[in-house]
Amino acid sequence: MKVDNALVLRQKHTLALLGMSLFLLFSVFFSSCKEDEYIPDVSTLSVDLQVVRFDSLLYNIDSADVPAFYQDFTNHHHDFLEGYIHVMVSPGVKVTDTIDFLLAMKNPGLRKLYDTTQVLIGDFGKERKELKQAFKYVKYYFPNKPTPTYYTYISQFGVGGFTYGESVLGTSLDFHLGGEFPYYDPMIFPNYIKRWMDVEHIVPDAMRVYANDLVGEVQGEQFLDYIISNGKVLYLLDHFLPTTPDSIFLNFTSEQLKWCEDNEFNMWSHFVHEDLLYSSKQKDFRKLINPSPTSSGMPAESPGRTGNYMGWQIIKAYMKRHPKTTFEQLMALKDSKKILQESKFKPKK
Repeated sequence: MKVDNALVLRQKHTLALLGMSLFLLFSVFFSSCKEDEYIPDVSTLSVDLQVVRFDSLLYNIDSADVPAFYQDFTNHHHDFLEGYIHVMVSPGVKVTDTIDFLLAMKNPGLRKLYDTTQVLIGDFGKERKELKQAFKYVKYYFPNKPTPTYYTYISQFGVGGFTYGESVLGTSLDFHLGGEFPYYDPMIFPNYIKRWMDVEHIVPDAMRVYANDLVGEVQGEQFLDYIISNGKVLYLLDHFLPTTPDSIFLNFTSEQLKWCEDNEFNMWSHFVHEDLLYSSKQKDFRKLINPSPTSSGMPAESPGRTGNYMGWQIIKAYMKRHPKTTFEQLMALKDSKKILQESKFKPKK
């Protein structure tokens, strides 16, 4: 996912000069892609990110050992177990025996699903490294936030990820088996969604869940409220994953991202002309904020969720005009109309 290529030429002076030229050229190119983003040096920051493979622990013990496993795990990871059962069980269903629930999760079908994740994802070493780097950026921008413990689990395509308080961040690995995985129900996971359900999106999706928790619930029911809130999430992702291509955390193809960049003025004109900004009728803007094959009222080559993209541009414009605003202060701003007004946002023509 993260590109970390370095060209080191030491053999001859001419090659060294060539290497420096290429490095400078790459730097100019990269800065042009991220022209409004400062990437801080977080190499000296220390974060204690614990990664707990709950799935591996559960599926590599005998059923007879589940009671002892439950007792030991709940002593050390009570918040995760509580959150895991909370999100895994349908609302209104009371779990009277957690041990029985864990035993039920060890059925052959889920065991096979776990084995598949092991084959496709491997030892999780790459993801551990990327998550730790992401939380260094979190520490830089939110120095007072504790680093959560990160858990992996299997949910049988139920809940892709969750937070529980400030101490738990979880990812269901069966949501990342690739677009060609044959057991994703097309009624639940159509092509425009499952093409992002791969290993490359494990870390961006986990950080999206975390960023959503930092932003909190949408304050209001208008289209503008939604795109400002979702724009904050994208703004956080851009800074937590600064070397990740924008298309990855946007869940766009490179062509769709280019379309958005080329059509900012047209998209904004559409929102204004259709009186969408202050509309509370979700049926009119649902495809502009939720996953969908395209955005309603726009050409077929447009992606879904173009409203969120525009919300991100508004947040970037606001932060550019208010450079002393901390990320904590940005999260505390709840008046979407005021954010838009003070951003002086002007879409690119």
